[in-house]
Amino acid sequence: FSSGLRGKARDFNWHNAIGAWSAVPLFIVVLTAMPISFPWANALVYRVVGEEPPQQGGRGGRDGGPPREDARRDRPQPALGGLDALVTKAAEQSPGWKTINLRLPASDRAPVAFAIDRGDGGQPQLRSTLSLDRSTGAVVNSETFSDQSLGRRLRSISRFAHTGEVLGLPGQTIAGLATAGAVVLVWTGIALALRRCRAWIARRKRTEKLDPRHQVTAA
Repeated sequence: FSSGLRGKARDFNWHNAIGAWSAVPLFIVVLTAMPISFPWANALVYRVVGEEPPQQGGRGGRDGGPPREDARRDRPQPALGGLDALVTKAAEQSPGWKTINLRLPASDRAPVAFAIDRGDGGQPQLRSTLSLDRSTGAVVNSETFSDQSLGRRLRSISRFAHTGEVLGLPGQTIAGLATAGAVVLVWTGIALALRRCRAWIARRKRTEKLDPRHQVTAA
């Protein structure tokens, strides 16, 4: 940045300086937005590593919407007894956890699934899942980030690289500053374009005044 500039020189300096500092973060933000926005880009993340993209199945009712109210009323409510001991068991399996989410099982005999997070909510590399037997507390299934396929890991990282959360608070700060820089880039770009347009109009008017073909002479 250069100090003491005004008008076009200031806008030009800000546009180039902020553009240079924001280029890499903005490239990552835009690139990782594509799998979120477009199904073909989401599938491409898996295909570039030789994996088949997961099927996009609907949730809830047959039309992909939420389950009907009468279906929720008719669903039997699972018993909650013994879940406290299982939560304690899950916490012991993942020292340093910050949040543990419990998914209520569909029946009293089904395993109890836990989503365990050792990060701040946006770091998939610090997440794991754990399923415990309802009656014995034995581990039925355990999956960490490293256990996932390469495609799933890349997709998870790209999702939270878009917001910078994958790197915690420093990453979010960089993403936020780059986004603010993009706003300034748009503003200075429009300002430079308007200044150039006004200068072009002024030059054209001067040319018309100097061109004899545009002068009217009296006989």
